[in-house]
Amino acid sequence: MQPKFYSLLLLFCSILIANGQETDPEIFYFHTNIDDVSSLKIKENRNGTIDVKSRNRKENAIFEKYTIYKFQLAFPNTKSDLIKTVHTIATDNVNLLSELSYNFPKKYTRIDQFYTTDNAYYPNDYGETSPIKNSGLDYPSQDLDIVMAPEAWGITKGDKKVVVGISDTKIDSLHPDLRGRVSNYLHYRNSEKGQACAHGGNVAGIAIGRMDNNFGKAGICSGCDVIATNYGGMAQLEELVAAGAKVINASWAMCKMGGKYSENIDARISEWYDDGIIIVAGAGNGTDCNKDKIAVGDSLYPASFKRVISVSGVFVQHNFSTDKVFPDKEGNLMTKTLKDRRDGYFFVEEDGSLGQFQVQKGMQVNKAIDLMSPCQSLLITNEQCELEVSYGGATSMAAPYVTGTIGLMWSANYCLSSYEIETILKLTTEEIENLPGNTHYKGLMGAGRLNTYRAVAMSKLMATKNSNIIVQNRDFYRFDFNLTSAPNIITIKNQTFRDEATVNFKAKNGIVLKPGTHLKPNKDGAIALKSDPSITLKTCDVQPVKDYGPWKEATYEK
Repeated sequence: MQPKFYSLLLLFCSILIANGQETDPEIFYFHTNIDDVSSLKIKENRNGTIDVKSRNRKENAIFEKYTIYKFQLAFPNTKSDLIKTVHTIATDNVNLLSELSYNFPKKYTRIDQFYTTDNAYYPNDYGETSPIKNSGLDYPSQDLDIVMAPEAWGITKGDKKVVVGISDTKIDSLHPDLRGRVSNYLHYRNSEKGQACAHGGNVAGIAIGRMDNNFGKAGICSGCDVIATNYGGMAQLEELVAAGAKVINASWAMCKMGGKYSENIDARISEWYDDGIIIVAGAGNGTDCNKDKIAVGDSLYPASFKRVISVSGVFVQHNFSTDKVFPDKEGNLMTKTLKDRRDGYFFVEEDGSLGQFQVQKGMQVNKAIDLMSPCQSLLITNEQCELEVSYGGATSMAAPYVTGTIGLMWSANYCLSSYEIETILKLTTEEIENLPGNTHYKGLMGAGRLNTYRAVAMSKLMATKNSNIIVQNRDFYRFDFNLTSAPNIITIKNQTFRDEATVNFKAKNGIVLKPGTHLKPNKDGAIALKSDPSITLKTCDVQPVKDYGPWKEATYEK
C-alpha cells in the first residue's frame, strides 16, 4: 500500500498576479461550412482585422458586433465535397458562431471549434487539409490535423541527436519520402510485394518520413535520425538499443512473448526505460488471445509490458456522425470512421445516438493501453508493393504517431526522463473515453488521444527559465504522473487526480493550486507536490550506449 501525502507550497500573490496577466486578446478559431459565401463581402483592414458585410441586415448586424481576425477558405486543396465549403473564422467571441448558426441554420453548418498557433508550420506535402498549396499527394490529412502536428512543427521538426529505432519489415530507401532517412540498416529483409514489402515503410512514413519534398506526406519527426531492423522478438529490440536508439517503434504484437523468460524481458525493458530509452508498441487488432471469443480486454506483447507505451487507434475522417450516413443490407442507418472513436462503424439510432457494431473486431483495448492515436493515414508504400488500399491502417499505424511525437519532445528537451516523457504525453491528451460510442470501453482506452503539439510545447517549457507548466482540465483516476524537473512553477487548475492516480510533481519555485483542483487518491493512489530549489536548467548530451548483458538474465532490482 502506497502512503498518501500532500506537500503544497503557496506562492506569493505577486507571482500569481504576474503569471495571470493577459496582454493579447484571446482568439477563438472555428471551422464551419458556409452555403453561398458569395453573398458576403470580405475585406482586410489595415489593423489586421476583417470586415464581413452581408446583403442580409440581420447577418450584417451580427458581424458588426464582433472583431474578426480571419475569414478564409479552410481547405483550398481538398477534393471532398463535404469540406469544400468549410471556412476558417477567427474571432474574439465564441458567440459570433452561435448567433450565425441560430439565425441562419442552413447557411452555417458543421461548426467545429479548434485551436492553433501563429507559428503553425505547414510543409508543402501536408495533404488536402493544408491551408497552403499542397504539392504532395491528395490524401485526407485529418490525422495530422487532430494531433496538431503543424503547431508542433512550429516548435521543432526534430533533431538528429534523437535516434528513432524502427523494428519492422523493410523500409525502402529509394522511396521519395524515405530516401536518406535511415542512417543505419541493422538488418534488411527485401520483399517485393504484400505487407512484408509495405508495412515497415508505411510505419516509417508516419514516424520519420521526409518533409517539404513536394511528394507524398510529411512524417512527424522528419529531423530525427533513424535506424532500422527486422521485427518479431526481443532480439530486434535489443539490437536497436545497442545501436543507440532513444525511442523504438514496434508495430507488431503477439499473445505471448519470451515464454518462461517473459519476466526477464519485462525487467530489461524497465531497465532501458529507467535509462531514458522508450519502446512504443501497437496494441494489436482484435486478437482473441484467451480463445473465449472476447478480444476486448485481451493483452498482447510487447505493448502490455509494464514500461512499454501501448498505443491503440481511433478513427479521424469524419467530425460529425451525420457526415457519412448510409444504409446496411437490412436498411439500418450506419455511419463510419467517426473522429476519435475506436470503432469504425456505428448504427445510427432514430434519436441520433450511436449503437455499437462488431465490438470484438476492432482495435485492441485493454487496461495496459496508455494512449490512443490516429489509425488512418496515407499508406505511402502500398502502391509500389502491389497493395490496392492507399489510405487506412490500424494500431500498427497508430503507434508511429506517438514514436514521432516522442522524437519531437526529446528534440525540444533532451533532458526529460522517460517518466516525464510518458507523463507529459498523458497529461496533454484529449479526453475521449466519454464520447458517444466510446463509453463501452471506459478504462480501456488509456489516458486519451495523443496531442503532439501540447506534448512538445510542455516539453519545451520544461527546459525554459521562468516557465509555468499548466496542468488542467482533466479527470485522471489512474496512471502514474511524474514531473520532477520543472524549472519554475507548476500550476494545477480545473484538474482532478483521484482513485488510483499517483502524482509526483516537483518545481523549483513551487506548485500553484487554482480553483477546480481536486486531489482525492484512494489507498492505491498518492499525491506528492513539492518545491525543490535545487532544480536547475541543464544541457544534456547523448550518452554512450550501456552494455546491458544477456536479457535472459535481467531481473527487477529489489
